[in-house]
Amino acid sequence: MMAAFLVHGEALFHRLAGGVACGEREFLIQDPDGYLLRFSSGLGERPARAAAPLRPPFSSSPRCLLFLLLFLPFLLLLSPGLSSPASAAPLEKVALQLKWTHAFQFAGYYVALEQGFYREAGLDVEIREARPGTDPVAEVTEGRASFGVGASGILLARAAGRPVVALAAVFQHSPLVLVARKDAVVRGVTDLSGKRIMLEPQSEELLAFLRREGLPPDAVTRTEHSFDYRDLLEGRAEAISAYSTYEPYFLDREHVPFVLYTPLDAGIDFYGDVLFTSEAELAAHPDRVRAFREASLRGWRHAMANPEKAARLVSTRYTSPDMLEFHRFEWRQMVPLLRIDAVSPGEMTVARWQHIAEVYADLGMLPRNFSLEGFLYGPGVAAAVP
Repeated sequence: MMAAFLVHGEALFHRLAGGVACGEREFLIQDPDGYLLRFSSGLGERPARAAAPLRPPFSSSPRCLLFLLLFLPFLLLLSPGLSSPASAAPLEKVALQLKWTHAFQFAGYYVALEQGFYREAGLDVEIREARPGTDPVAEVTEGRASFGVGASGILLARAAGRPVVALAAVFQHSPLVLVARKDAVVRGVTDLSGKRIMLEPQSEELLAFLRREGLPPDAVTRTEHSFDYRDLLEGRAEAISAYSTYEPYFLDREHVPFVLYTPLDAGIDFYGDVLFTSEAELAAHPDRVRAFREASLRGWRHAMANPEKAARLVSTRYTSPDMLEFHRFEWRQMVPLLRIDAVSPGEMTVARWQHIAEVYADLGMLPRNFSLEGFLYGPGVAAAVP
């Protein structure tokens, strides 16, 4: 990282390579995100984050450059925060387990990583995409990941004795749907009786939907999800769990007739993509949990305020450039599901979770009046969500 220094008699800051600037009464460092670390003339003082990024126009000043070359070694020695990288607190390594392969569906986390929000929070974050058979709840509760992205079904995991804690509901309405080949459901969803259905982990709301439609779990043949929509087209399953933001894009491109069923059709309105952790992580590292949650939601705010940039980030760093148009489709489909017009990303309410618990109880999937105590992370609970 370059440093910036005082040059008396110059009123303007002069931009040099790598974020170096010179000014009249202070020293500046521009960090990789474009934000300024501002020093007073007292070199021993710790830097403070400036309110805004350094922006052009700036010019290279020979006087400033000469000052830099002559005095940089001395100033680095005088400023412990600059001369000794090891003196800074080391970043804490954590892992986030996704529930699916890389997609715009997780854009907020990618943005938080690439924009340095996690780093600012003192975290070195590894984002792991899911593979066939990956169970985010198991990854988190068994200690292989500190955080996970799941669905409202984490409440059932909690009831089953798996100590998960919901931190934030990114999707205010779940995008989880059931997609069936049109020739497999001529008379309706009940035609799936005895048929093969690929269901991903944390898709219990689809089981609730099927049960409400008259198809209990033992009425269908449940198989492990391959994460490949082509298995539906090629007849290896008659229906698959899917996201309304994802598979329909590819199925339309294949010109294959399909039918999409959403739990909303049966009055089941759950959260989607819930960020969660374990009781053990929260008890051992409460500050880390808070920092990770705040940085993640900051990433979501940034991503949805700059969706085109976020889509390009996902396609260039996590998928492939030819997926850009698909990621644009994703974010457009996500807008009414995240409800960013009404709430901040991550908000959730006790009442909404109680409704989810009641639906599960009606279907015999959860005990009546199941306690939410310990399940909801306090700072993540809002007063109301439309």
